[in-house]
Amino acid sequence: MARNEKNQQGKTKNGLQYYIFPKKEFGEKAAAIVVKRGSNHLFWKGENGEEINFPQGTAHFIEHKLFQQEWGDAFTKFAQNGASANAFTDGDKTVYYFTCREKFVENLKILLDFVQKPYFTKEDTEQEKSIITSEITMYDDDPNWVVYHQMLQGMYENHPIRNQIAGRAETVQEITADTLQKAYETYYTIGNMALICAGDVPVRQIRVLAETVKKRETDARVYFPMEKNEILEKYQERKMGLSQPNFQIGFKFPSIPKEDWLKSRIAMGFLLELLAGESSHFYQKAYEKELLDEPLGSAFFCGEGYAFASFSGVGEHPEETAELLSKELNRLQKNGLDWMDFRRIRKKMLGRFLRRLDSPISLCMGQIEWAMMDATAAEVMDCIKTLPMAEAEKLLQNAFSDTTMVLSVVR
Repeated sequence: MARNEKNQQGKTKNGLQYYIFPKKEFGEKAAAIVVKRGSNHLFWKGENGEEINFPQGTAHFIEHKLFQQEWGDAFTKFAQNGASANAFTDGDKTVYYFTCREKFVENLKILLDFVQKPYFTKEDTEQEKSIITSEITMYDDDPNWVVYHQMLQGMYENHPIRNQIAGRAETVQEITADTLQKAYETYYTIGNMALICAGDVPVRQIRVLAETVKKRETDARVYFPMEKNEILEKYQERKMGLSQPNFQIGFKFPSIPKEDWLKSRIAMGFLLELLAGESSHFYQKAYEKELLDEPLGSAFFCGEGYAFASFSGVGEHPEETAELLSKELNRLQKNGLDWMDFRRIRKKMLGRFLRRLDSPISLCMGQIEWAMMDATAAEVMDCIKTLPMAEAEKLLQNAFSDTTMVLSVVR
């Protein structure tokens, strides 16, 4: 078997961050551009103190429109080259990516080309509004999205993380072609972008193409409204006629400095498994009490000005489940973590991480998240291997509190 080249990461002369994962003899190839700007980045100050406030949904609107170029539709061009392309926006970032088995370089040229060349016309912008409004309506009918968004609204009063990623129907109507152009120039600067490629890919050609990305900068600086550490509402409920309630249990944390994001995410990964994973004391009790048929889903999120953990589930008794989770949290805080359990979770997390490295698209998606923390795959793996239990203990004692717990229910 051919020997893999070493993973590469660095910056072009123009300042574009890149991460390349050469994996010889893999059929699948993947590439992504991550723009470290998303739906949270609404408030800016210009060079002269000018206040720039973009409507909710602006980043998501740009994502929709960039595929529409003066020469035609980028989706069609990818398909003609045998590639599958897509994009997504969340609070912190906008991502454009493709997978293919052949014509990787040609597809990479398309990706780098359309992301750099916005084509916002008045007519097309107006037409797109109805499409995005329909998408918003679809999300409003999705219990999983409603219960999650409802939880965020219970946590946050001012931070844009509480907003819909696509905006609201009325804010979408405020967006014009000029809004999109100004936001593009503000968001899509080379210092806030990264290129990620994985698979049996030509490293030298990728680096040459990365050098062609234009150096675009802005004097505007993002800021976030002041947000208190306390939650806004402890309980949120909406009726949607479900056969079983869908719920989210959330814990709001103080915001975390960017230099601590990686360590905090890994430590929280340990804690969420120990607190509510399949082998946890909590899940055994919840199963015995017939509160749950399967473990809660769990996740930790942190970014500029926010941090929270969430536990998602389906069951007839969300209030009792939340109470039991709170009791288990208090028990762990009183007794501390078990070293053997901690070691077991470390092995589980390492296994999960290593499996991700065997798929180019999974590796790309992982590096998108790691790039947001200015970290590489090697640094993430090292953190999983070496994180002291004391770091997780510190988060357990200092971050989680009954007073910052929110229960969101959709019935």
